[in-house]
Amino acid sequence: MTFPFLNPGGRRDSVTLLLITPTRLIRADFDGKPDWQLRQIWEARAPAGETLPVLVDAAFLLGPPRRVGVYVLASGVSTQILQVPGGKVAGLEGSELSNALSFEAEALSGINPFDSALSAVASGGTGSERSFWVTQMSQADLTLMQVALDQRKAFLRGVSHPGGLLRPVGHITTGWQRVELWNDVVMCVDGSAPASPRALVVGSAPSRGMWRAQVDQWMGNQPTERGMMVADSSLIQYADGPSVSLDEEMILKAWLQEWVLELMGDRIRVPMVRPLPRPIPDTQRVAIAAGLALMAGAICVGHYFFLQHRERVLKRLLVEAERPAKEMAALTAQANSLQGQLDTVRNESRELRDLREFWKDTLDKEHRRHAVLLGTLARATPPNLAILSIHEHAGELHLTGLSLSPDVPGFATNIATAVEPFGWRIEPPRRRALELTEGGGPWKLDWSLRVTLPEPVLPGATNGVPDATAGGGMQGATALALPPGGAATTGTP
Repeated sequence: MTFPFLNPGGRRDSVTLLLITPTRLIRADFDGKPDWQLRQIWEARAPAGETLPVLVDAAFLLGPPRRVGVYVLASGVSTQILQVPGGKVAGLEGSELSNALSFEAEALSGINPFDSALSAVASGGTGSERSFWVTQMSQADLTLMQVALDQRKAFLRGVSHPGGLLRPVGHITTGWQRVELWNDVVMCVDGSAPASPRALVVGSAPSRGMWRAQVDQWMGNQPTERGMMVADSSLIQYADGPSVSLDEEMILKAWLQEWVLELMGDRIRVPMVRPLPRPIPDTQRVAIAAGLALMAGAICVGHYFFLQHRERVLKRLLVEAERPAKEMAALTAQANSLQGQLDTVRNESRELRDLREFWKDTLDKEHRRHAVLLGTLARATPPNLAILSIHEHAGELHLTGLSLSPDVPGFATNIATAVEPFGWRIEPPRRRALELTEGGGPWKLDWSLRVTLPEPVLPGATNGVPDATAGGGMQGATALALPPGGAATTGTP
């Protein structure tokens, strides 16, 4: 038996790249590890005003659905070079480093650190400061992209800015430099040392000329071949000297080819935002449950036939054996004992099924009753009542509100109607006048909700103290049951 969630990336010999710019949507499919030859490419104009998850879904739909790993190169994600004090990030790695850098990047990217998905690559540093090349986007957008591709039977492997590819485009292998003009940033790549190429992000639009001096200072006057590439032909006017454009088909294909080789290499050298591990889809959960049920059924059927076979063997031995009466009595006693154990197991199994149904119903109520209470409060709270707090202690839930009048007609009735099926009984409120107005109001009201769930009927409860051997497993099973009080929750609507 195989489970499809163990191979979430789809086919290992194919990959899809999606290029998202303000004006273009491009999908490129590659096959054939390790060379990764371009299989097919599609292109369309990007619709204006759409969010990044919508554009990613639209780009993937340019081609046929495939169970394939997808990399997204989107110029709309934030990319920048961060200079941070070394003491702030000393000893931090992985998610801890990303969280720390999210707070540092907020001032430039405007992305809330608590909704940040960030990837960082160390890019040196001077003195007591460290430098990081980061790519950052909204975690909510990343999740929506992952869900959209899941619905297309694809798998999101990562998101990055398309600028800063640390590989030469074309036949150059040594001594190269490249300046890339994108819509909102200028990217510089220095490959004069092929073993350790480096990148610089200039947070300035190409239309502003201040980036030229910064690029010249960073690249220096090394005797290397410097090229210039623009994201589309509208940016050629800002280029210095001859340039190539991704609008040219051959340049685009060569550039995508180098990107897929970079992404599928042993180590990705650009900051690539990875999605969180996705939960097992409901359909696969059902498939797993069905498989386990079939396995349990097969074991039970096999055990049943084994017992039937064993019973036939014993009967045949009893008929054919011509042994002394003592041996015959011993065998009969053994058969009776086995039959008694079988009856005991059957009775306990029936009791366990009843207990399982009880706890299933109890847990269902426990899981839903807080949500039902909050939904009822949202609908039934009148305008002259403000809910101050909801807290639970020692099996009781206390609902505290502030009212302009000492009575709130119909409020407790509506709450009781909604929560009584879930094991709560609402008590009359305790009132306390705050004496802030002439009439003594406002009034602080405190309603108590008491748990009324029934106690479970444990296996063997009608037979006195359970047997130390036959009932021991049952005691262990019921010891794991949750108390009727449930878990404590607090909050303020």
